[in-house]
Amino acid sequence: MEKLVMRLSYWLCLLCAALALITRGLAALNLPSVAFISSGISAISYHSFVDGVILFFMTGVTTAAYVWVKQQPDR
Repeated sequence: MEKLVMRLSYWLCLLCAALALITRGLAALNLPSVAFISSGISAISYHSFVDGVILFFMTGVTTAAYVWVKQQPDR
């Protein structure tokens, strides 16, 4: 189960990073990202995806640490 959480966290982290780069690039070019606009105001900004990257990265790191500690022999 832990390895599944690590894999999912890794791929969700990469997805959020890609979306953050795309939305930030569009914002830098002053082009609206049509998929993320609701009623004229950008409801989801690139910063939301950056927060997702941090969340899933930390989830992956803590799960990997848990698996590592669990595999250590008891002394």
